[in-house]
Amino acid sequence: MENRHRTVKPISEYFRESVKFYDMDKPEVAQTVFVLLLAVIFGGYLLARPYILDLYTYYEQIYVKLQGNLSLDKLNSTVFAPDIYNALAQSFLRAFLIIFSIRAVSFLVSMFYGSWYYFSKTSPEMSGMKRTSVFFSRLPKLIIFNIIFYLAYCVVSIVLLLFFVIATAFVPVLYVITALLPLGFMIVNILFVFKDLLIIEFDVGVFRNFKKALDLTRGNRKLIIMNMMCVYALEWLLSLFSIDINNAVLALFISAFIECIILLISQRLTALMFIDAAALERKDLKPSKYEADA
Repeated sequence: MENRHRTVKPISEYFRESVKFYDMDKPEVAQTVFVLLLAVIFGGYLLARPYILDLYTYYEQIYVKLQGNLSLDKLNSTVFAPDIYNALAQSFLRAFLIIFSIRAVSFLVSMFYGSWYYFSKTSPEMSGMKRTSVFFSRLPKLIIFNIIFYLAYCVVSIVLLLFFVIATAFVPVLYVITALLPLGFMIVNILFVFKDLLIIEFDVGVFRNFKKALDLTRGNRKLIIMNMMCVYALEWLLSLFSIDINNAVLALFISAFIECIILLISQRLTALMFIDAAALERKDLKPSKYEADA
């Protein structure tokens, strides 16, 4: 893997194969995963919706109370009203837990799809039972690594964001950097795009995986970032279909449907780039007429 030439191609080379999220050597796997993902994401959004609406309601109540001329009594009744803040905190916590559960379950389901797709390219002779066994044998390490990774990612992101927000008050020119921080966080996340497949294919250790994931992108980082950004842009374009839909449930369903598609496309694109970045051989490609004659 380390001594062979590694080249990731531009998105144009992967796009056609990536968007065929339904195309698998075992079509029933893609169908089952898609239905399961849709059920998890759409069902979760329906569960979270009442609590998110409550958040907006409580926020509007506080905002309205703070409008206009504030007397000391009115300010005290608003700021020190425990009931509304308790209700706000409970709604936020419930919505957060539901959204977090959606993200965690959908990640694991889509990762199963991604590992199956990866093995269909590198080891098409591997049985479905073996592919499933490999995935679940690596699952504890996948979960532990991602918990550590995203905890560190969130802590660093929050600290940097708070630092630049506070610093901007004293050095206004830093506002530009602060505005670009979300993009920077997204790019850092993309640089670890191979972290899960490294564990699945090479059973890399949890802490060693941080270095290996970055090393594997070396020399191809610009293309990897641009390729994944294209997927995010595609998600944004597709999400426009849910705008201006009066039926809230239908809008949620369309959003969930699009999210499922993007998750599967991302997994396929990641697998294809990983094969090239790690200089692995694809065994699913039929030899050309010239190669067959030779």
